[in-house]
Amino acid sequence: MGEVAKKVGITGAAGVIGCALQHGLSPRYRLTLFDVKRFSSPVGAECRTVDFADRSRLAGIFDGLDAVIHLAGDPRPHAPRNSTLRNNFVATSHVFEAARQAGVKKVVFASSNFYHEGAVARALATDTRHAITLEQNPTPNCLYGESKVFGEQVGRHLSHFGVRFVALRIGWTVAEDDPVLYDGDYMRAVFCSKRDLVQAFTRGVEIDEEFLVAFAVSDNSLGVFDLTETRKTLGFLPQDNAENYR
Repeated sequence: MGEVAKKVGITGAAGVIGCALQHGLSPRYRLTLFDVKRFSSPVGAECRTVDFADRSRLAGIFDGLDAVIHLAGDPRPHAPRNSTLRNNFVATSHVFEAARQAGVKKVVFASSNFYHEGAVARALATDTRHAITLEQNPTPNCLYGESKVFGEQVGRHLSHFGVRFVALRIGWTVAEDDPVLYDGDYMRAVFCSKRDLVQAFTRGVEIDEEFLVAFAVSDNSLGVFDLTETRKTLGFLPQDNAENYR
């Protein structure tokens, strides 16, 4: 008898990254999908509508899952403050606690290149490539970036309670999977193809570490992130490069 597939939940599953992961992860895992709006899954996975900022609706929502991939939140860097506070800070805290209470073994958190927002701007302004490391202090310039710093720190706390935690600082994945359509220095530096995204999250689900932070970006010739540590610790070997789409 073959090994039973892991049961993986994905919050924010109807977004661009969520849809990419639905397609990429469904052959490997049994998926349960969550989003604040009603949606259907193109891969036939179970779909549940839930507002994670409403704690009263979360009891038992993750029961039976082996891992939760947390994508949900307001993705707009300059969203109204009340939306980011509610959907990125409060909801993330509720998701992590619901996962702990359900006995989920692993949480994979969608962090962001906005964790390094100021450092990325400086690297692009000075043409400094592959210089930003995972160990550098956070430099967010907006509340969205601050919410990713918050999520990573709450995740570290979560790991002390026996929930393995992986934070992936994602570059920029777009629905069309083509960086040329969004041409510019920033895109060329932080592009993450859907293929590379799926590989990073698969490694995040599978890696056996109590707490781990890694980059999820393609192997861009004009990239600003040093992927040395990510390759070593996550085993992530990106296949794509923004320059190859020209």
